[in-house]
Amino acid sequence: MDLSVLFPLFAGWPAAEREALRAQASEHTFTADSEVCTAEQAADRVILVEYGLMAAYAAGERPGRSFNYGYILPGDIIGLHGLLSVEAYGVAIHALRDTRCLILPNAALVAAFDADPARWRAVASQLAQSVHHLLGFVSMLAEPSGYRRLKRVLENIDTYTRQRPFAPRMVLTQRELGERIGLSREMVNRILRELKAGGYVGVDEEGGIRLLRPLPARF
Repeated sequence: MDLSVLFPLFAGWPAAEREALRAQASEHTFTADSEVCTAEQAADRVILVEYGLMAAYAAGERPGRSFNYGYILPGDIIGLHGLLSVEAYGVAIHALRDTRCLILPNAALVAAFDADPARWRAVASQLAQSVHHLLGFVSMLAEPSGYRRLKRVLENIDTYTRQRPFAPRMVLTQRELGERIGLSREMVNRILRELKAGGYVGVDEEGGIRLLRPLPARF
């Protein structure tokens, strides 16, 4: 697959340069429930997620018992900050599903960006988006209403699906949804059941949640 289909960072590059960069990548599938990296590991490679689902967790804790910083989806890129300064990843990343990735050494990407310094602006923009996403997550956690936290996550999933039509569907279990926003699986189940009965959400053939109409402001 052409890099620009899933990764806007490479949009606008000449096709020959995208193909040359793609040829330098190694393909790897992280199996479900496997470790991708530790928080202390140096970010000396960049990981482009093509398919599957990962999660970033607080350092030193086991998934399911720790703080979930967020999910890593097809089209996401891990380790871009390492292009500017080889530091630790800062979070532990775990594969929740079998996840296919392209792995590029930092040196290959740095050389490709240096070939046209204007490309570094795209890197800066992507890193800024990551900061914006993190601030949005902190804001969501400050929301006292469990329903409104779930509403924001469902709306974010819907936005992701519409903005990335070529990406695989994002399918989260009710436990994973609850873990993301600090609710029990039972509470998530109850809210979704009532939203489905009200015609607000549906479930597609892959198990993904679809918004059928705007969610109510209050539950």
